[in-house]
Amino acid sequence: MDEVVKAARTSREAFGQLFIYFYPPIFAYCSRRLLVRALAEDITSEVFLKAAVGITEFSGSCAEDFRRWLFCIATNEINAHLRQSIRRRELLEAAVQMGTVEAAVSTSLLSNETPLTWEEVYQALCELPDREQSIISLRFFAGFKHEQIAAVLEIKTGTVRVALNRALNKLRDHLRTP
Repeated sequence: MDEVVKAARTSREAFGQLFIYFYPPIFAYCSRRLLVRALAEDITSEVFLKAAVGITEFSGSCAEDFRRWLFCIATNEINAHLRQSIRRRELLEAAVQMGTVEAAVSTSLLSNETPLTWEEVYQALCELPDREQSIISLRFFAGFKHEQIAAVLEIKTGTVRVALNRALNKLRDHLRTP
């Protein structure tokens, strides 16, 4: 895949291969952050459009660099949309329709057996600053390690660890209060 990344700077076919390979994880990340399929599709398309336009300036040399770059673009696009959007209410209503988060997921957040509705979790996430939302989403929805999150957000690994810990504590506190 590293050779495809290098070739993508000059080859549409190579960029197409990267699109096919990386579209599912980028779309999944956008879907989990935005909850509305059509909106996630739009943002994902915007991510790949920006990547196609900027591929000649892309400084990375391997698939992992490209993956981080895509997630960085996706994070920025999502955050920009959420900041500019007056549709938070619509997103929250979509979350309500998604039902209940399983106990296995909620126990990692709360360390108890009480299942949460996705509405409660999403509402608590929305109350966090954009950077903390991004860190939690990259860690738990995209499966990134601390070092990878740091590269995407262009911050230090230690900052990621501290911010993640604080964000999880805020979530726990918010979700425990009735």
